Amino acid sequence: MQTETAQLVNEVFTIDDTLQTLKLRLREAQDTLQLLILNKARLEHDLLVKANSLFIDKEKCMGMRKTFPSTPRLVGYT
Repeated sequence: MQTETAQLVNEVFTIDDTLQTLKLRLREAQDTLQLLILNKARLEHDLLVKANSLFIDKEKCMGMRKTFPSTPRLVGYT
């Protein structure tokens, strides 16, 4: 009877240790997830800024840029 009780007590300690380890891993995974979400938001913001910059360059600046003479023309090759 004592051996069974000792085995049950050991099993309870083992389960408790496993539970604590799993809780720690869950917290670490949640922290990692939050960092990934933050990085994703930063990357999405960067993409929006770059897409907007390309739009401005193409739609707003290209027309004006086409009115300037080209470099070869400025240098005198054409």
